Amino acid sequence: MIVLSAANSWDERRMADAQLALALSRHTDVLYVDPPRSLHRARLGWVRPGLARLSPQGLPGISRAPVAAANGRLIAHQVTRALRRFESRATALIEADLLSPILGLTELGRTVYWAQDDFVAMAPLVGIDPRIFAANHERLVREASLIVAANPAVAAGITAATGRDVQLIAFGCDAALFNRTGPGSVGTSAGTAVLMGTLNERLDLGLLTAVADTGATLRIIGPRSPRWDPPGLGGLISRANVEWLGERPFADLPDLLAGASVGLVPYTHSAFNEASFPLKTLEYLAAGLPVVATDLPAIRWIGALDVHVADDPALFAKTVRTLLDMTPAEAEQTRDRARASAQQHTWAAWAERFAALLG
Repeated sequence: MIVLSAANSWDERRMADAQLALALSRHTDVLYVDPPRSLHRARLGWVRPGLARLSPQGLPGISRAPVAAANGRLIAHQVTRALRRFESRATALIEADLLSPILGLTELGRTVYWAQDDFVAMAPLVGIDPRIFAANHERLVREASLIVAANPAVAAGITAATGRDVQLIAFGCDAALFNRTGPGSVGTSAGTAVLMGTLNERLDLGLLTAVADTGATLRIIGPRSPRWDPPGLGGLISRANVEWLGERPFADLPDLLAGASVGLVPYTHSAFNEASFPLKTLEYLAAGLPVVATDLPAIRWIGALDVHVADDPALFAKTVRTLLDMTPAEAEQTRDRARASAQQHTWAAWAERFAALLG
């Protein structure tokens, strides 16, 4: 078995951890390990053939440094027991949990540190002491037998700080899932720009407002963080040409994207965003949508012809408007080209690379 110690619960199936686990399970058995939950009985079982899930028990106060360290040891013990129950052994560990990592706490074959994002920069957004993430990041970089980064900024940062070789395997998309045609279940496709994801401090509200000011329909799919309430947000989402749909199941997203014309990635240039990989970019492309995004290293790395970069609100809105005003023939050509770009970044392809690295 490959053990994947995940940064996100299996229930958050849109996240990278779950999608990589599914793709890897086509190569070998995978044990997906959720982050710990306190006051919770451990659960172990098969999600589907080839993919098992361990939802481990943790101690209360999981964000406190001593508790986080203790939970790492507790989870390692539960993983060992789970492998024993499956009468299996771990050929490799992919470590992505930077709060309570189990790498080095039990023998799990070859060890891989999957550095997904700049978790130290993310810490204030999730209420975690950044020193916990920093200490664990340094330990994992030092002790892992292999380091895989999910975006170019993280890869370059690790190499510059330590001199270690880092494999760059970016996030992917389920291209087949998002390749839908026809009108979506909400609104009409003409003149609709879509933003998929949580409304939070990662977003540049000025860019969204500029798009709405053009008169285009702005569709927002995702929950709103209670911590984010900047001036102007309430007015924006209450406009007649803004559809805020709230959180929707992952399975509904392809149809909602099929009813749009342009995908948006309006991120700020925070330290976390600069070292992140906006997964939605590839999902937009897989749905046949051109993308307008702020100038982030991962966006530049994707390098697709239909990913347009703009930081200034006026230029961002103008670029969106130009794409919305394409002729039907231009729109069809763009859809085909965008989908072809997404095919170069599938989870299946990245799982092949992970499998090759792990032998």
